[in-house]
Amino acid sequence: MTQAVRDAYDARAEECASLFLGDLDRVPLDREWLGAFARRVSPDAGVVADVGCGPGHIVNHLAELGVEAVGYDISPAMVDEAQRAFPGSEFHVGDLTSLDIADSSLAGIVARYSLIHLAPAQLTDVFGEWFRVLKPGAPVLVSFFASNSSDTHGLPFDHAVVTAHQLFPETIVAEMRTVGFDGFETSTRKPLKGERPLDHGTTLARRRTR
Repeated sequence: MTQAVRDAYDARAEECASLFLGDLDRVPLDREWLGAFARRVSPDAGVVADVGCGPGHIVNHLAELGVEAVGYDISPAMVDEAQRAFPGSEFHVGDLTSLDIADSSLAGIVARYSLIHLAPAQLTDVFGEWFRVLKPGAPVLVSFFASNSSDTHGLPFDHAVVTAHQLFPETIVAEMRTVGFDGFETSTRKPLKGERPLDHGTTLARRRTR
């Protein structure tokens, strides 16, 4: 699946960048969640990673909030688009399932609509990887297309770029809690006019301090 996702986004990187760069202007709630995340980042704690950073607008927004952020994306073409749009920020090609980052080194992780392309059975291992690289107490912000029950968790849908999956917020919380996250806040919103007819889920949590 990793290669398929990389190839699909490489092929449509310029198109995706043009579509996603204005996301935060359309959805004020997303700005609110990013603000809540930024407030949980400890002062002078170091670098936050946006994993699945796409065209780089979240890294740029976090910088505007005073958070030092670096973007990682599996698609080299998307990384090129991000670097072109925000030359003052740092971006790298990287796989959110296996981060080339030292243990207990990150001040936070943001993952907006990047988990949806993984097989649901991978998610617990991914959260374990994130636990590894985060400092104790560091926050995680995850957004995704939300299913409305555990029965439909992982249900695939025809994403515009490559196959994606709906994720049930309560299942996401349970899996994150299993590997060592706590301090959860969650919300679900209905789709806006013009969006695909799926709810949007957001979960904010932190790596346990013990």
